[in-house]
Amino acid sequence: MDVYVQITGLDSGKTRGVKALLDSGCSTCCIDTDYARAEKLDIQELPQPIVARNADNTENISGRITHYVDLRMRIGPHVETRTFLLTCLGKARIFIGLDWLTEHNPEVDWQEQTMRFSRCPEQCQMRGHEEHQAMIDMDAIDLDAGAPDLEEGESILLIDFGKEVDLRLKETPAQKFAEEAEKEKERMTEGKIPDQYREFVKVFAKESFDSLPDRRAWDHAIELKPGSKAVDCKVYPLSRNEQVKLDEFLQENLASGRIRPSKSPMASAFFFVKKKDGSLRPVQDYRKLNEMTIRNRYPLPLISELVHNLCGAKFFTKLDIRWGYNNVRIKEGDEWKAAFRTNRGLYEPLVMFFGLTNSPATFQNMMNDILRELINEGHVVVYLDDILIFTENLDEHRRITKRVLELLQKHKLYLKPEKCEFERTEIEYLGVIIGHNSMRMDPVKIKGVMEWPEPKSVKQVQAFLGFTNFYRRFVRGYAEVAKPLTRLTGKAGWSWGPDEHAAFDGLKKRIAEDAVLALPNDTGQYRLEADASEGATGSVLSQNQDGIWRPIAFISHALTETERNYEIYDKEMLAIMLSLDEWRQLLLGATETFEIFTDHQNLEYFRKPQKLNRRQARWITELAEFDFTLRHRPGALNRKADLLSR
Repeated sequence: MDVYVQITGLDSGKTRGVKALLDSGCSTCCIDTDYARAEKLDIQELPQPIVARNADNTENISGRITHYVDLRMRIGPHVETRTFLLTCLGKARIFIGLDWLTEHNPEVDWQEQTMRFSRCPEQCQMRGHEEHQAMIDMDAIDLDAGAPDLEEGESILLIDFGKEVDLRLKETPAQKFAEEAEKEKERMTEGKIPDQYREFVKVFAKESFDSLPDRRAWDHAIELKPGSKAVDCKVYPLSRNEQVKLDEFLQENLASGRIRPSKSPMASAFFFVKKKDGSLRPVQDYRKLNEMTIRNRYPLPLISELVHNLCGAKFFTKLDIRWGYNNVRIKEGDEWKAAFRTNRGLYEPLVMFFGLTNSPATFQNMMNDILRELINEGHVVVYLDDILIFTENLDEHRRITKRVLELLQKHKLYLKPEKCEFERTEIEYLGVIIGHNSMRMDPVKIKGVMEWPEPKSVKQVQAFLGFTNFYRRFVRGYAEVAKPLTRLTGKAGWSWGPDEHAAFDGLKKRIAEDAVLALPNDTGQYRLEADASEGATGSVLSQNQDGIWRPIAFISHALTETERNYEIYDKEMLAIMLSLDEWRQLLLGATETFEIFTDHQNLEYFRKPQKLNRRQARWITELAEFDFTLRHRPGALNRKADLLSR
């Protein structure tokens, strides 16, 4: 039932009229956090946080309650001073809960829509009416149009001043609707996942960030360099649309507990950047904080190494972790260091956000530790929040997938079912399409390159090169073709002419060829073909698989000013050394002696005793750790590598 109440601040004496909801499903009186702050009420901090739970024993999305306000409340002629807890009430502003209803025990006539105060305790105050006959005509009340009704399915809070409340009240209709909605969500989720994984439906069904992650060994520490001083920042002006988005961001993240108001001496800037689809992405500018943060050198896996591990696999499952970095708490006591300033106040995150310098390392460390046993067995690879399961047979695949889901469930990590793919024979992972012993470029990415508009500035050239560079292992002669564009990114200045246009179209054409590369295995012999021209080097690594030499990868390198002055045999040797460095992990572990083909015959005698300069001597030392045979192939026969450098 809705009632009209008047609330008066004890400090200011200002009175406000507002609609309140009488509900026995809420254990005490509450006021919406945003409304209380907007009205500048005298908010006080509780001595200890209070857990708010829904009727189904799940922690409410509002998180722990940390503040309260004392108000003078009038309902009709009935006046009293009452404590209201601050929490997120959605579209409502005030809940008058079970404690008040129990204390005053009003008589409600649902047909006449009236409420009579005939059973109040002696200490209750009345104005203008006989104490025990005071009555409110609910139909006649001019309810505040600015406060919309509570909708079906919205959470009802169960709250008390204990450390954690475990109340079992009779369900309200709203609670029943909410429970039915949750069951329907699980039924819909079940339809998205294979039958054999239905026992883990809860790992896929959770969509709301309604509780903070547990404190764990991987909590994100922000360790500052000695002598670091607090940094300040300006408040960025916001457009009307940005202001709306900021308010939504703050409301959502305060309610979920991801952030809290702060009194930190540190302040990083907050602003928005536009995504490609025109929507706004909130950004905390942590550059100054990152400069004074001690770096965590925990390594991210090399994408090339992850992909090379997949040889022989026939079945693939990809899992995507929901909420990414937000699954990691910031180490207790370090939250203030990541505070950010908005025109609504200063806030600090309780979970990891994007932009903090060590966030990727912390998250990768957590995922590696959780899945370490399966990673070591060679059936799972993880890159941040992307998990790939790969096996040669289906039975083993399902067994390992269940083990992964069990571990995720144990550690309260949840998945986005719409971004998960199960038991595929070909799958997109980290920007490439993986199949049985092969990989190729993602057709979606190829289409994006084909539709890329001609650059009009250096920045646009850099964006194009940054995107295409990811696929250079598939593109023969990348460095030589891209050279006119690469020149534009230097100090030469902007000049778009025929050479630049040809380079732009040339890269598009080579990417459109959509080369299919083989995944390396542990048994086949490798062959390295290298070549150099005046401006670039190029190489192709192949492997003998089932009697056929299959390309594993291409590389190319634009020569620096110094390298262009090398003698031709030094350029050829540079091409070889760059190739050995690129594919070191494959060639050092090769079970057979690999072959290096080059079109300069004098390189065959390079390792023989002779007078060498320092660079050549260093190369000879580095060559000693590889088991290879150097073979001469005339330029006309060394066609593949020659094309790479031309």
